Amino acid sequence: MLIPMAMALCCMTPVCAQWMRPDLRPMPTPQQVGQTWVEIDGEVYGAVPDELGPIGGGEGYTRIITEGDFTVSTPDELLAALKQAVAGQVIYLDPEGDFDFTTLVFAEEKFVIGIPEGVTLASNRGQNGSRGAVIYSDNFATRPLIRTLGPNVRLTGLWLRGPDPKRRLEHHDRSFDPARGDGDSTIQHQYYYKFPVSEGILTTFDGLEVDNCEVSGWSHAGIHLSNGVDHLVHHNYIHHCQMNGLGYGVCHGYGDISVSTVEYNLFDANRHSIAGTGKPGNAYTARHNVELGVSLSHCFDMHGGGDRRDGTTIAGDWMRIHNNTFRAPIRAIAIRGVPQQATEIHHNWFYQSEPGSPAIMPWPTGGDTNIEMRDNAYGLDRPALGDVRKGSFAEAFEAGTAAAADRQTSQARVWFSQALEMAATDEQQASTRLQLGHIAMSERLDYLAIPHYEAVLALSGAAESDRVLAGGRLDRIRRAEANRPRRNWELAFEDGFDRTELGGDYKPLIGDWEIADGMLRNGPGHSEILLTREFPGLQRLEFEAMTDVERPCDFSPAIQTSTGVSTVRESGYLLQFGGAGNTLNRVLRNDVQLEDRSVPRFIEPGRWHLVVAELDGGTVRLTVDGQTIVETTDGQPLLGAGHDRVGLYLYNTTCIRALRVYTSKP
Repeated sequence: MLIPMAMALCCMTPVCAQWMRPDLRPMPTPQQVGQTWVEIDGEVYGAVPDELGPIGGGEGYTRIITEGDFTVSTPDELLAALKQAVAGQVIYLDPEGDFDFTTLVFAEEKFVIGIPEGVTLASNRGQNGSRGAVIYSDNFATRPLIRTLGPNVRLTGLWLRGPDPKRRLEHHDRSFDPARGDGDSTIQHQYYYKFPVSEGILTTFDGLEVDNCEVSGWSHAGIHLSNGVDHLVHHNYIHHCQMNGLGYGVCHGYGDISVSTVEYNLFDANRHSIAGTGKPGNAYTARHNVELGVSLSHCFDMHGGGDRRDGTTIAGDWMRIHNNTFRAPIRAIAIRGVPQQATEIHHNWFYQSEPGSPAIMPWPTGGDTNIEMRDNAYGLDRPALGDVRKGSFAEAFEAGTAAAADRQTSQARVWFSQALEMAATDEQQASTRLQLGHIAMSERLDYLAIPHYEAVLALSGAAESDRVLAGGRLDRIRRAEANRPRRNWELAFEDGFDRTELGGDYKPLIGDWEIADGMLRNGPGHSEILLTREFPGLQRLEFEAMTDVERPCDFSPAIQTSTGVSTVRESGYLLQFGGAGNTLNRVLRNDVQLEDRSVPRFIEPGRWHLVVAELDGGTVRLTVDGQTIVETTDGQPLLGAGHDRVGLYLYNTTCIRALRVYTSKP
């Protein structure tokens, strides 16, 4: 059968097959989400539901609309009602209706659903388990599907479903490959935008309210607040807006002013759940939101002048970020410039175990950053106050002693760490390091205890009693280490890179790779490579690495990973040394963080480092230059088919020499 040319072109236009979608699972229930706040010393940190109902809306939400001035069941009926509706009226979408706008978006030039001033579009999400009416388009070029035609529009109780819930990592990597256009950014961006992007709702008027909705699958932005003030986005489930390079749940745009309050939302699997261009006029309050645990990049964002290339450092007007819960094992907040007015970040509950650049950028805050970060809780398993500051060494040491006596080890570590910063004498340093060593041992983190005890012995002014205690603890750790059964590692692969071709043993995943001067080299930026050989059983990967760049990042081995992945983060263990701009050492399992409590040792430009990653039974260990810097246990270690490869994850130009892979039977 011959297919008419017009039909053939439509068939070739990309659409999203519903059966492939990762965003069709229903929102987790409040019971599945669990408690989203913690109380410490009478103060509440994290997101607390309000009187309108659960965070994320749905069942239990108190403002569900079940009827309207118009009731519609099809796209044509909705469009007809929108022509008649006036301010104050409600158009109710039958939850059993079919609101598929794919055909109209394809067939009509610049098609958009326009909502007049003051009109409410509603359905019954949360009533008797309903997800509400689904308004959707499967055309990747849907931008936007809905546009407000005036102020004070409301969307409530709907599922606004876009065409593209995927990350599109390969497209991003192809677009910005340094070889494309000889590195010409204009050519790279032109290629990137050949793949169409989508938006759910766009407003340039004041007072948009989006509540009790599910918003998913929009590659640019689910909710685009291009202009206007008094926007309110609350009690929604916003997820899978995650195309790499874009992917915003709520975006503040390039209009003269874009100001919003974003509260009581559940976020998951976005690239940035809240973002802003950072143009003067951008500002938002984000409070009582929950990041459920998956985020392609940092969760809350404000771009800076460097992103806009406007010659400034401006990152919006202001942000007020408080009482949010961040469960994603990735940086929570990135403010990529300097806000024009004071920005406050407080009473949040962070995934990270302590304040620092893994939680927020820039770090440190204060001073010229125009950002005040105070009174936040850190660590999901053992929450502690990380950036509450004590006024003196004595006050911090006393607080640490009290917390340790109450078995609040995470909080004790925070106070003793502050005391160490303020210690003025060898004796004060020694007594504080001794306590930090004891805390590490109590948590079975001997690798963290060792540097503290060694430092005590090295301090000439340490009290003799502290030196005796430190020496005794070190002897205990070393005896335990000596008595630990030694694994029989067998050399399975070795490469001295004494050739000029990469060869069939390596599969580049990201970036440019070459062999030259007896070394494996990667190009600038993000680079990953996988060894193609199978290494069954337990694995040990070791290599020597060096970089001359001023700001090194990631000499990170991947073990027990698999073939067929687009990034080694997806499968196996990634042991990051010098991650997040050389500020972070940690262990990831299938891209979920297992441990980030590490010895504060990082990449030194110009120095060769020996990096070793191993799965030793149920212990995952990262050693650098003979020192264990992070270690954790895994009760279900990744072994067998699908976990038999190793690889490298690097940022910035790096030289690798003397790579070796060992294996052992489980």
